[in-house]
Amino acid sequence: MEIKFKYLMVGLCVILIGVAFTAVVFSGKEIKTSHFQKDEISFDYPETWLNLNQTSPSEIVAFTDPQSDLNVTVNRQLLVAGYNPSENFTTNISDQTGMKFISHKTLDFNGTAVHENVYQMDMNGTTVQRTEMWIGKNDALYSIIYTTSNLKLNEKSPEIEALTKNFTVTNTTVPNTEVWGKVSIPSQGVNWDIRRDTVNALGSVYHYSDSFYPNQNGTVGLLGHHTHFSAPFANINLLNNGDQVIIIDYLTQKRYVYQVTSNGDIKGDYKTNPVTFPAGTFELTLVTCYPPGYMSAAYMTHCKLMAVEPI
Repeated sequence: MEIKFKYLMVGLCVILIGVAFTAVVFSGKEIKTSHFQKDEISFDYPETWLNLNQTSPSEIVAFTDPQSDLNVTVNRQLLVAGYNPSENFTTNISDQTGMKFISHKTLDFNGTAVHENVYQMDMNGTTVQRTEMWIGKNDALYSIIYTTSNLKLNEKSPEIEALTKNFTVTNTTVPNTEVWGKVSIPSQGVNWDIRRDTVNALGSVYHYSDSFYPNQNGTVGLLGHHTHFSAPFANINLLNNGDQVIIIDYLTQKRYVYQVTSNGDIKGDYKTNPVTFPAGTFELTLVTCYPPGYMSAAYMTHCKLMAVEPI
């Protein structure tokens, strides 16, 4: 399977997030730090890091280090009903996609358990390491994710320790959400939120509660109207084999690229024999009503996972 990875570099912006600089020694190296605080999240970071534009709704802040090949994001994604993250946030999807899982360990951030996963991937002929640090708290997933070609960089490196040493998430009540990602169909130029609560919401599709999430070993099922409520799947009958369908998953901070393998699967008995979403394969099924404007049958488009990319 040919796997593609890419990291989108975004433009720099000037944002004032700290006013005091402090020189602290980390692992024998003196680093001047600035302070960041937003709502329940606070931490220090090297003053040489530059702030980047936000690239996803779950991203709290992003940095790049102009002195090295290092990009860092701090994220918060609210959990949706029915989602149970695995204890160490690892999945066997890496074995299927070429995103090589390297290691997992449990760390301690000021008394809070943190699950660290390290992955390696090929990007334009260069091996790039992606480290994810996950914290489950306040009915949300918090993460520090850093990507670099310096394979020796780890949680004990001075620049990373400068961020994690005082990283704090205080107890708080966060708002509920039913949206955990977006689905896009590039050939049709459309993007829709993915919800867990209803198919009858404008600008979104419904994630079947008995189907899987993209990082799980099973079929993801998405239901969208053909003619009502923004009609997100009005044109899925026009998809051809090989066309892409992309899911941006805020829960795992990854982009899942699927390819259409078959279209026009019509199930006339779906009311008595519901559409199923089998385990054991990384696939995606798009479902809408058929014929358009009626609910006589279920119209399905089947896709298979081709690539996993960082957001």
